[in-house]
Amino acid sequence: MIISSLRLSQAQQAWVTNQLKGALGDSPTGYQLLAGDGSSRSFYRVTTNGRPAILVVDPEWVQTRDYTAHNNFLRKHRIPTPTFYGENPALGLLLMEDLGDTLLQTPVRETAEKISLLKRSVGILAELHGKTFPVPNALPVATRSFNQAKLMEEFRFTETHLIEKFLGLPPLSSTAISTLEKFSQRIAELTPRVFTHRDYHTRNILFAQQELFLIDFQDARMGPPHYDLASILYDPYVLLSDADRSILRKEYEKHLQPFAVAKLIDWPRFDQDLETVAFQRLIKAAGSFASFFTRFGKRTHLQYLVPALQTAQSLTVAPSLDSAVPLKSWLERIEKAKLIE
Repeated sequence: MIISSLRLSQAQQAWVTNQLKGALGDSPTGYQLLAGDGSSRSFYRVTTNGRPAILVVDPEWVQTRDYTAHNNFLRKHRIPTPTFYGENPALGLLLMEDLGDTLLQTPVRETAEKISLLKRSVGILAELHGKTFPVPNALPVATRSFNQAKLMEEFRFTETHLIEKFLGLPPLSSTAISTLEKFSQRIAELTPRVFTHRDYHTRNILFAQQELFLIDFQDARMGPPHYDLASILYDPYVLLSDADRSILRKEYEKHLQPFAVAKLIDWPRFDQDLETVAFQRLIKAAGSFASFFTRFGKRTHLQYLVPALQTAQSLTVAPSLDSAVPLKSWLERIEKAKLIE
């Protein structure tokens, strides 16, 4: 058996063997440690004599806890996701279908099919929001939402990892915090509340067999439909023009119209609210990119930090928040101090 950096106990390996026999009628021939996602989880490709599988290792069983429940719910509504072969919370293991390593980011950036692929992604997003509405109260996602407290938690995360630890600047003033609290409340009041993936961008959509599959939705929460759409239209991993965003925004509305939830959306205000949510989302993303470096010493996502801040700076809502989020000075500091090489 070829093993690369194997960190599994005998009990864990035995469970994987039994699950593969039951799901695929096969046995492991090797384990390959894969690049992580910025979390404390480990990911392995489990090779077999036939089809491989992906093993998620989460010893504390916190980040992966709701993954299966959400996956079962989405597959019930025919939202494209990987097949899950089984989970073992006691061992901290989840085994799922291996759909390869091609993230949507790659074909979108490297082929002429960018708009076509992104149209498909927003079409799936509309189905995610429309088919699953209203969300059952028993589902984990129904127990958490993008309320003001959560939105402010994300701003404060950015304060810690981007402003203080990465840029080396003082923490936010009480006035800035008050401004962001009011801004967060505006977002928290947006309706309707739908199943939001929470990280719906081109690195959380797999491209396999010419099809798209959603991954990494275990942390889904209730929120306005604007949130996921802002995540894909203002994605720092794939920069779009305003014209591209307009096309995709209309595509989303077209696909959502057959569903009841579409009638609950304030469409005349939708674009304005979309930009408002996009600003918060981009600042949160910038904090995450900085945190991969400040927490783990990983520079992998620093290349996306400036695009995230520049995109936020281009939004119409940005000037009204300049006193709290001075994007121009942050960008100047990054450039002058050569914080990103």
